[in-house]
Amino acid sequence: METVPGGRWVAEIYGCDLDVLENPRMVEAALLDAVMRLGAPRGSAQSVVYKFHPQGLSAAVVSPVAAVMIHTWPEDNASATLDLYFYRDGVDPEEVLKGLSRAFGAKEESAFRYWRGTEHAIKRRAFGGQQGG
Repeated sequence: METVPGGRWVAEIYGCDLDVLENPRMVEAALLDAVMRLGAPRGSAQSVVYKFHPQGLSAAVVSPVAAVMIHTWPEDNASATLDLYFYRDGVDPEEVLKGLSRAFGAKEESAFRYWRGTEHAIKRRAFGGQQGG
């Protein structure tokens, strides 16, 4: 299988600092920094943050070469789910994920790492016999 640049890191972080996790500006700044470290050109990123009430938020920062999303679960051990997508060679997504964990004050992490174009635990499957229409 041919290796192509980029991949996807999916992570759950636990025991985060609630003051950070519940602050839309701080979350957006952390995601923007992550997208830049994944290779996004300056000024290319766009973001959206939605604050739920009474707690929690979802946010995404996207660029032509990277995207980072978060959904927070303050009521569940101050946890969050993170998705990192990146499309350039020469970036260190592991360091970016560690940086996000530090920014949110996480005590624990579980993650799945998927490099495009390589063998991995998630397998493709065809849906044979299905007709369009």
